[in-house]
Amino acid sequence: MHELKPTPCGLCGRGFDKSDLTQHHCLPKAKGGTSEDVVLICSQCHGMVHATYTNATLASVYPTIEELRRAPELTGFIKWARKQPTTRRKRNKQRRRRI
Repeated sequence: MHELKPTPCGLCGRGFDKSDLTQHHCLPKAKGGTSEDVVLICSQCHGMVHATYTNATLASVYPTIEELRRAPELTGFIKWARKQPTTRRKRNKQRRRRI
């Protein structure tokens, strides 16, 4: 019997069971995204992405996971998230104003 290898979150890189990851549409469906524009990320990162950005911003400024990883508004969060255990289930606070 072999152990399943964890699947890394597309944003923070922590390893999760694939069933614990959520589908993030890099190009939001409302802006023309398809199933090919999907990356698996953990719920903690997914919540922060949508608490920080509107779909319009995601479509125009951060349409790929690589660009989202370099987003200045997420840099500190990603650095923090990488240090957290995968069992952490903290709800992200809504930002005062999404970008």
